[in-house]
Amino acid sequence: MDIPGFQIERELSRSDGTRVYLASQLHPYRRVAVKAARCAGEDPEAQLREMLGHGALQPGFQHPHIVHIRKAGAESAFLYLVMEYLEGGTLEQNLAWGLALDKLLRIAADLCSALDHAHAQGVVHGGVRPSNILFRSEAEAVLTDFCPLARFAGGRALPDVRQRGFMSPEQEAGAPLTPRSDLFSLGAVLYYALTGEVVRGPAAHFGPQSDLLALTAKLPDHLKALQPILDKALATEPDRRFQSGAAFGKDLETVRQLAAFNLFSIKTAAVNAQEIQRIEHGPANFVSRDVVGNELKSQQRPLRWRRWALAAMAASLLAAGAAYWVRQPPLWLPDLLAPFGLAEGPTMQSAWLEAQALQEDPEQRLSAIVAGHRRVLAADPDFAPALEALAGLADQWHQNVLAALQQSDLGGAAERVVEMQLAFPDDERLVDLERRLINRRTADTLLATSQALLRSQGISQIPAATVAIQTYQEVLRLTPGHPGALAELATLAEHYAGLAQEAIDQGDVDTAIIYLERAAMANDQLPVLAEVREQLQLATTALATVDELLQQAGTHRVQGLLVHPPGENAAQLYNRVLAMDPDNSIARQGLNEVTAQLLADAAGLFEAGDLQKVEALLDQASAAGIGANTLNEIKASLDRQVQALATVSEKLEQAQALLEQGFITQPQEGNAVSVLREIQRLDPDNAAVGELLDEAAARLAAVAQEAFAAGLRDDARHYLDLALTVTPDQADWRALRQSWQGEAKVSPQAEK
Repeated sequence: MDIPGFQIERELSRSDGTRVYLASQLHPYRRVAVKAARCAGEDPEAQLREMLGHGALQPGFQHPHIVHIRKAGAESAFLYLVMEYLEGGTLEQNLAWGLALDKLLRIAADLCSALDHAHAQGVVHGGVRPSNILFRSEAEAVLTDFCPLARFAGGRALPDVRQRGFMSPEQEAGAPLTPRSDLFSLGAVLYYALTGEVVRGPAAHFGPQSDLLALTAKLPDHLKALQPILDKALATEPDRRFQSGAAFGKDLETVRQLAAFNLFSIKTAAVNAQEIQRIEHGPANFVSRDVVGNELKSQQRPLRWRRWALAAMAASLLAAGAAYWVRQPPLWLPDLLAPFGLAEGPTMQSAWLEAQALQEDPEQRLSAIVAGHRRVLAADPDFAPALEALAGLADQWHQNVLAALQQSDLGGAAERVVEMQLAFPDDERLVDLERRLINRRTADTLLATSQALLRSQGISQIPAATVAIQTYQEVLRLTPGHPGALAELATLAEHYAGLAQEAIDQGDVDTAIIYLERAAMANDQLPVLAEVREQLQLATTALATVDELLQQAGTHRVQGLLVHPPGENAAQLYNRVLAMDPDNSIARQGLNEVTAQLLADAAGLFEAGDLQKVEALLDQASAAGIGANTLNEIKASLDRQVQALATVSEKLEQAQALLEQGFITQPQEGNAVSVLREIQRLDPDNAAVGELLDEAAARLAAVAQEAFAAGLRDDARHYLDLALTVTPDQADWRALRQSWQGEAKVSPQAEK
């Protein structure tokens, strides 16, 4: 199947009469997933029009935890959907790799939010099951398959035995679906993830006259805190279930925060020898679905009164007798002194010796070593050697990850990052390491994809080469100095420089310019390019061609076609001129003007808050060959804007909490008013800030009036002054303050 603008690479999966392919979108370049189904009817366009009316394809159907559908169309005898490519695997795969219970519950709450959004748009999924839950990243799950492509193509979905295990009773009985059917299915998925079993019960006998029995969905003892939630989600009668995803997610979040689920992980794949060894030497990081975690118990040395300690020590020294003169004390002496805090007890000594042995063993995993030292600290939280060893282990593992990345050992780097996450989950360096690892994986994947594209299309095919060059440059942005990308760009530059030379020899200046442009795009510093440019400048037709390109570029600028559409925009024409004549002042100035206008347009879009259009402008500018500095400037502004929005939202919640707790202007650092002023610096037009400041001032003024009524005149004036510092334009408060000031000046004799 061929779709214009997309390069199909390979098939990813197939089911229900549909196939999913990995593909590359050419302009702008990005990897996508294409889901296609052959039309059963003779009018694909009519079937496409019907599909485009589905709620999941409407502009407002956007949610962070619902797959992004970029395009819907028909080609030949196929209907297709172009979606974002999700590289994090399915729920089944993540359970096999190992998924923390705490993270699983957060993911379920996120999916509750996604279902609420879909239901508000009038869309019921009807097929929530593990295969439709994919991961965008390790902690970000996405619900897919809201738009039933096979149904619109006129096909008939084959019966899926596994899917029936996640159907609500009314769905299996053929009754109309409601949002509560989706919530039942999500509860069944959660039960499956926790136990590996599907819900069993009399679902097929659903109906008004049925005598419904309770479904069999019992959890093991270590998960009993979740049992009431699952009982409600899987109620056979819809009216007894959760009535919204928000209610479902709220209960999950409450239990997640109260229960110690961060001690457990689910791992459905076989446990390997290293993990068994890790479990033997420390707390298990992965547990099977039916294993109850062990509780860690710490020991503390009891404190004793110094007088008893001295007496016990004297008695011990007398009892030691001749042993006083040997270099090592008797074996029983530490046991005798330990209860008095004068020596380490046998438990402490044993734990420390075991921790040292683990650290000296090169085959031990980090989690086992860290667990050994933490067992020492459980016995003595202030034991300095164990504290120093833990700090050194974190530094050493950080360096090990960096070294593995430097050596292109991504498997080893990933394993060490996972080890750090388990052993040192609060280490601030983990974010940077994960970003580097993700970037390197993405870069290697992009590199392999482009190499395969050139092998299949041929290096001389300009569209394929253009995509490959842009991809290699993206690889270098993700991982600067990537040797594979540099080598591929050098090969492309040399190849297209040779093609340009051949075109010049044949008198084909236009073709030579196109080839030279590709060579310069791949590696502008290639020495042979100077010679090719010189020969091109000597061609008699080159001057006319350059003039025509400059005139056309000027026309495009007047029309506002700065970087779009592809091939017919001012930036690409100026770049063509500069590929021929790098010193052409008109082309360079024109390109500078295009760049300045792009920055101005981006600033306007930022001011309007339209970040989606900024992303589109960034993609168009990249495809048009705008310089990396400008692209990085726009991207950095975009990243800052996104971060600022997140920061404003977080600080608004913080200010509201402080205001509710009464911390209006105190303490000096971290009060509601200071946080609100900080938000104003980030977002001057935020209406919520003004409302909260008015509320803070009103509360201070109310306290002032209460204090005045109680006879606390100084306190009253103090709080009213604070209110006026927050909102100084309150004339009635100032008049009240003036009247209080007059009362303060009345002499005691006058009062009498």
